[in-house]
Amino acid sequence: MPPIRVKSSSGPIGAPFPHGIGDWALTIARVLAGLLFAASTPCAQAQEAPLPKEARAAIDEAKKDCSERVRLKPKFVTSKDVNGDGKPDYILDYDKFQCGGDVSYFCGSAGCLMQVFASLPDGSYVKAWDDNVRAMRFAQVKGRPAIILDLHGSACNKAGYLPCPQTLFWNGKTFSSTP
Repeated sequence: MPPIRVKSSSGPIGAPFPHGIGDWALTIARVLAGLLFAASTPCAQAQEAPLPKEARAAIDEAKKDCSERVRLKPKFVTSKDVNGDGKPDYILDYDKFQCGGDVSYFCGSAGCLMQVFASLPDGSYVKAWDDNVRAMRFAQVKGRPAIILDLHGSACNKAGYLPCPQTLFWNGKTFSSTP
C-alpha cells in the first residue's frame, strides 16, 4: 500500500521549509490551543479543596513580611488529615517560601517555620501549630492523632544544637503535650 500523503494549500504537510511552514505553524497553533482549552476545563483540572481563609491569611501575612518578590516552591502547602476527623488539614512549610533571593527567610538554627491548620467540627480551621521545627511528622500515638516534632535544643533546656523531640496530641482544638 502506498504511503498516504496529506496535502495543504501550500504543499504537502512535512515538506521542507519554506513550503508548508505556514500550515505547520497553523496546525501546531491549533493543537496547542486545543490542549490549553482542555487543560483549563474543570474536568481536566485536579479537584483540590480551596485553601481555608485562615491559611490564606497566614500566607498573605508572610508575603507582607517580605518586601521582595515571593516564590512559593512546590509542596509549600500540603494537605493531610492530621487530627483524625477525615477532613483535609493544611501544613505550610516555610522552608519552601522564598523571599527575593533569600531561600531561608523563615528558617534558622531552630529549623523552619511550620504552620498547621486543623479542621474543626463547625467547618472552620484553627492554627494548631505555628513555630519553627527541625522536623515534623504526624502519626497515631496511643490511639490518638499526634504531631511528632524535633525542636531546637533550647525548647528542652539543652544546648541549641542538641535534639529536642516532642510529641503533642490532638485534643479536639489544638495539639497539646497532655495525652
